Amino acid sequence: MKRKKISRLLAIAASVSLLAGALAGCGGSSDGASSDTPASDTSSGEESAAEDESDTQETQDSTATDASDQELITVTLMRSNSAAQPTAEDNKVVQLVEQKFNIHLQLQLIPDADYTTKRSVALASADLPDIIMGVTVDELRQYAPTGEFLNLYDYQDLVSDYLGIVQADDRAAATKTYETDGGMYGFQRLEYNRIDLAPLVALRMDRVEETGLGIPTTWDELYEVMLAIKANYPDQYVFSTRNKTTYMFGQLAYAMGSGGFPCFSSSGMYYEPREDKWLYGPTKESFVPVITFLANAYADGLLDPDYATMDKDTLHEKLSNGSLSMVVDNNSFIGRVYNPALAQVDENAMFDIIAPLESKENGTKRALRYERDWTEFTCVNADTKYPERIMELLNWMYTEEGRMVTNFGEEGVDYTVEADGTIKTNPDLIAEHQNDADVFSGIQGALGVGLLSLGEYIDEALYAEVSDPIFIEQGQQIREWTQDGDINYNPAVPYFNTEEQEEVTELQQAIQNVFAAEIESYINGQKSLDDWGSLVEKLESQGTERLEELFNAAYERSKG
Repeated sequence: MKRKKISRLLAIAASVSLLAGALAGCGGSSDGASSDTPASDTSSGEESAAEDESDTQETQDSTATDASDQELITVTLMRSNSAAQPTAEDNKVVQLVEQKFNIHLQLQLIPDADYTTKRSVALASADLPDIIMGVTVDELRQYAPTGEFLNLYDYQDLVSDYLGIVQADDRAAATKTYETDGGMYGFQRLEYNRIDLAPLVALRMDRVEETGLGIPTTWDELYEVMLAIKANYPDQYVFSTRNKTTYMFGQLAYAMGSGGFPCFSSSGMYYEPREDKWLYGPTKESFVPVITFLANAYADGLLDPDYATMDKDTLHEKLSNGSLSMVVDNNSFIGRVYNPALAQVDENAMFDIIAPLESKENGTKRALRYERDWTEFTCVNADTKYPERIMELLNWMYTEEGRMVTNFGEEGVDYTVEADGTIKTNPDLIAEHQNDADVFSGIQGALGVGLLSLGEYIDEALYAEVSDPIFIEQGQQIREWTQDGDINYNPAVPYFNTEEQEEVTELQQAIQNVFAAEIESYINGQKSLDDWGSLVEKLESQGTERLEELFNAAYERSKG
């Protein structure tokens, strides 16, 4: 316990430093889907994983036995509560878990906007719930060595279903990168059956048609299209992204031939396939076209000046009411959220994704899609009174029975399974939520199922039932672009030992503090891009080269 208390003090100091940096200006967050997405957002939609995951998984419904003869206990569970999919506290999953395990899940539902901060404070203190969801991989690596979380390897008999999935051949290498000192300290949110996703440029096609310029194929052509839209709608801005500044860079930089802040990472590190190396993007010459694009867009009135504080709800409102004409986002939002809302304003208006664009400056044509699984974890408080029963419960969520409950609710009531295996949602349930802003999210929130509620092994079969066909078509298009090599998967960050992780965390915090303090001034014109080199020097002085050395040493080690 002494080591744990000392480590907690160090963790608190590191957390305060990290939080101060995040609040200093750029608002970068390494949050995963739990805080920001109505659907699969922090990883890619790979081919349907409805194939056999393992013999064990397919041959048994559950390793857990009915616990009606066990004492009823209350277990606290903390997670974000998405405005796009509000979770009911006494939902169907909570009820079914209590029936099966005699465990009452007391949900601590924190609004999305506050969850990053409250999770960070909870992790850096002794005041943890029994279960905490949405722990990022950076947080996992930071706090696992402090003794904050239970080690799954100490409970292997109770978590055999989960281990059978993540240690199978198709996931073993990635799983290794999430271990800390040989231990596994969280249950990763995994893909079972998903629609392909990737963050891509999406345009109001009706407004593109008005310009007469056609669909752009290069970033330069896109800029000309945006200028033409601005000329037609001078009182409006043209584009933005959600989740503030570093997220915006993460959506654009790799696609423009550079990199940094990929997906939901708060780090400027990214994997560059042309060099087979990990690089710190903002200090590279390839990053200059990225910052130039954004600075010009701000000066020309194309980039919404609220970009630095933009959250998903504000962006949704602007895209839905017609005041923005372009967004870089994943197709689940575009085909399932933005378009239905926009149709209420203008039935002829529609966003659609376009193919990855060519960057003439960097000689690339590419885009980045999310990892196969989500880089977020559900962790168990090391001080919980009920370690065995909680481990058994969380493992059950990765069994066939648990997966069906946590993705679809109660069989025969909320859904049925057809003879061919097709899952059909109760039509009355769909009708009940037909007038919700998003039918899919309304159903999932009410039942407490799926990605933004209590699902851990995510099956998105409901998507195809209730989504606009364009969403399914876009998913197929993304799969084809991936097969053609125009879209790349975001790789897992290499595994660091405890000593390396401490240095990586310290370097990233110092570097990000400098980046956050100055980056806005280069976008909004307060500083000239002629002075960009001075920021590069400051970033390098904080240890970007050493950070690259650590990443690449770990990467080479992982090759084996």
